Amino acid sequence: MTEKMKKRMVELLLTFCMVTTGSVLVCAVYNKIFWPYDLYLDGNILWQLLVLAFLCSLGNFLHPYKEISRRRALVEKVLHYLYINIVVLCCGYGFGWIDKDNVSMLFVMLLGILLVFAVVSFVVWRLRTKESENLNQKLREYQQTGGTVI
Repeated sequence: MTEKMKKRMVELLLTFCMVTTGSVLVCAVYNKIFWPYDLYLDGNILWQLLVLAFLCSLGNFLHPYKEISRRRALVEKVLHYLYINIVVLCCGYGFGWIDKDNVSMLFVMLLGILLVFAVVSFVVWRLRTKESENLNQKLREYQQTGGTVI
C-alpha cells in the first residue's frame, strides 16, 4: 500500500470516528427534543448510525490530495456539504428518523448536519495544516544542512 493510500485510509477512519461521535451526540439531542419522555430506542439505530457515518466518510474521496485553487477548494467543500446533506436526509427518511410533515425535525436535522460537518471539517483541516507545517520544517532543516539527511 502506498504512503498516499495509507494517509487516505487513516483520514477516512478518523473521519468515520468523528462523524460517528457527532452523529450520536446529534441523535441524543434530536431525540431529547422530539421525544422528551420515555423514549425507547431500537437497537437498530446503532447500526443505522454506523452506516450513516460510513457513507458520510466516503465523501472524503471527493477531495484530491493536490494543490488546487481556493475557488476550486470552495466548490469542492460545497459539493461535499451537499453530498453529506443528501446522504443524511435520505438515511433519515429511509430509517424513519424524520417525519415528512414535521418541518422542525428537518430544520433540527439540517442544523445537526451543519454542526457536525463544521467540526469534522475544522479538525481535518487543522490536521492537514499541522502535517504541512511539519513537512515545511523538515524541508527547511534539510536545506540548512546542505542536502544531507539528518
